[in-house]
Amino acid sequence: MTNDLIDSAANAVRPLQQGRESGPDVPGALPRPMKTILIAEDNEIDVFMTRKACQSVGIPHQLQIVTDGAMAIDYLFGNGCYADRSIYPLPDIIFLDLNMPRQNGFEVLKLIRARPVLKKLPVIMLSSSTLMVDVDRAYQLGVTSYLQKVSSQAEFGRAIEIILKYWLQRAAPQSQPKDGII
Repeated sequence: MTNDLIDSAANAVRPLQQGRESGPDVPGALPRPMKTILIAEDNEIDVFMTRKACQSVGIPHQLQIVTDGAMAIDYLFGNGCYADRSIYPLPDIIFLDLNMPRQNGFEVLKLIRARPVLKKLPVIMLSSSTLMVDVDRAYQLGVTSYLQKVSSQAEFGRAIEIILKYWLQRAAPQSQPKDGII
């Protein structure tokens, strides 16, 4: 990748680590409920590519980004700075990196599937690993899908778009906790 792409990725990620981002508005469309997408990823370039794919899908959303496994757990469980569900709502889908600091994707996934309110949350594992032992373990722990990271931004973007359109537009909605507490 070029240094320009790396610089763009680094600059694009920094403001999102503390905040959120809205998806594009579709002119003339009826308002749809805002969706929340959680990206748990420590690689700035992968965050940048995932963010670009999310923006291009045309589904109103807010994007939440955490950069390690412990932050992902705190976000999902509403711990610490993530306690305010009006700012940090439960996600409608999570893109979970396998190899993150503090807690890896397997550890995070295990904790997600142990909580009844999160058990049905679509979790898409992102990894550059092609080892069948990693793929098999992810599915044994309850991952919804295992997506291998590819160097082609266009190919990766298409895969993310397909996943988002299915899970945020086509799949039947899941029930949410009434008070946001898990």
